[in-house]
Amino acid sequence: MTKKTNVTLLAQLALFSAILFIMGFTPLGSLPLGGPIVATLAQIPVVIGAILLGTKSGIFLGGVFGFVSMLWFTMYAPPTAFVFSPFYSPQLANGNVGLAILYAVCSLLICFVPRMLIGAVSGPLFRIIHKKTGKVALAAGVAGVAGSLVNTLLVLLGILVCFAAPYASVGNSTIWLLLGASILYNGIPEAIVTPIITIAVVTPLLHRKKSV
Repeated sequence: MTKKTNVTLLAQLALFSAILFIMGFTPLGSLPLGGPIVATLAQIPVVIGAILLGTKSGIFLGGVFGFVSMLWFTMYAPPTAFVFSPFYSPQLANGNVGLAILYAVCSLLICFVPRMLIGAVSGPLFRIIHKKTGKVALAAGVAGVAGSLVNTLLVLLGILVCFAAPYASVGNSTIWLLLGASILYNGIPEAIVTPIITIAVVTPLLHRKKSV
């Protein structure tokens, strides 16, 4: 990689990171679809980055997504902040130091690992499908769906494994009902919106790149 290429990549990563911060702290990061149904959009720059800039860049942007998420939940402290912010683990553990450390580690894993895996999955998947079919839109669409589902399902799995009881108590309902509602009201819309926007952005950019 030449010095010029390296500088260009850093500039592109900085731009994508700025977009993630803007989406994380403004209404631009979500798309209301009616009633309780809201699609989170912050995973989309990670998918697009993994496709356009490479898998390693996608993983890095997933880490930025996780960091922005941790900051948001730490600063605004919604009832379920303990899932994504390790700073609420002590009060959740009620003075048990060992349990507080465990909860903090779980929060960090849930906050960062699913988001980083968006890039790790969507980048290679796009390249495999594109190489076999030659169709940018198909590859981008599949990568978008996969990246979105990886994030949603792994976050929900992390909640189920690490925070089932406290998460259910916050919602005053069973954990299965809450997780099912999350999939219905967030996961499915995100899996629909993500590939649509990814295709719309990636297709013209890659065609332009080839023509240059």
